Amino acid sequence: MNRTLATSLTTTMFLVIGISGIMMFFHFFSNEVKSLHEYLGLVFVGAVFLHVFYNFKAMKNYFTKRVFIGTLLFTVILSGGFILQSSTEKNNPKGKIIQSVLKAPLENSFLILNITNAKEKLEKENLKYVETANIEELAKLNKISPFEIVNILTR
Repeated sequence: MNRTLATSLTTTMFLVIGISGIMMFFHFFSNEVKSLHEYLGLVFVGAVFLHVFYNFKAMKNYFTKRVFIGTLLFTVILSGGFILQSSTEKNNPKGKIIQSVLKAPLENSFLILNITNAKEKLEKENLKYVETANIEELAKLNKISPFEIVNILTR
């Protein structure tokens, strides 16, 4: 790989990540582009590392400039603020709904999720079914994620 390819890959990945991020922010096809955004975001990070690697001699001058250091510091502080603010949100309504469904008696969760033939569906996947459990307990019993249990049951 050479400098031109690393730069081209970085630029095209930036465009895709930028456009898909804007689409998600404004809720335009956000569910459809979420996976694209996440996976190509990882490719973008790799492309950036390649870009820096192949252009390191030219870029090391940028890394020592005050403007770069100031921008880096500003970005780290701003990102930290968003992360801190998100981690202190205790009243996440989506989280409450999810936890309520996972911890509710099975008959209630099945009613909410419109699940039928749960026992057969789980046994077909060689999973154990206990009538008195909730989805979270079924997941622990079967040593899989509760979301995987829901995925199997809602197919």
